[in-house]
Amino acid sequence: MGILIGVFCVVIFMDWRYYRIPNVCIFIGTAAGLVTAYSSCHAAGFLGSVGTAAVIFLAFYPFYLMGTLGAGDVKLFMMTGCYSACMEPHGFVHYMFVTMAVAGAISVVKMIVYTESRERLFYLMRYLRKVVMTGVVDQYQIDRAQKRCVVRLSIPAFISLIMMCAGVYA
Repeated sequence: MGILIGVFCVVIFMDWRYYRIPNVCIFIGTAAGLVTAYSSCHAAGFLGSVGTAAVIFLAFYPFYLMGTLGAGDVKLFMMTGCYSACMEPHGFVHYMFVTMAVAGAISVVKMIVYTESRERLFYLMRYLRKVVMTGVVDQYQIDRAQKRCVVRLSIPAFISLIMMCAGVYA
């Protein structure tokens, strides 16, 4: 997990500073996760980690297509999934749940503090209503210039990882 934490430190810096998660970080973290999974659980761990990454891709790729998640976020969660063999049973599910809960808490704070974040909530509600009423899924419009409205998922993912490593949850 030490390699994963180190990679996350670089990812957070790059995401915060340049609004991008470099592929080289994802590659290093993924390779280390797969090697760790293979060395600790042999082929079963390796295949389990690859399977977890594939499930994450299938689950989050539609959100990327809609524009609600960045490609770096999807790749970051896939990379973290490669470490699932090193986690407790259901540990990765708990990790994702805590990550999304922390991201939700950050979003709520941003909505309280920033007017433009509250406006994004109303846009989301209108968007979801349109999807439900018409069945048409259009591109979810994101104004990248409004930095206050964006939650960089690398930060909640890192907070969740630190909490898991500290034993706050299994």
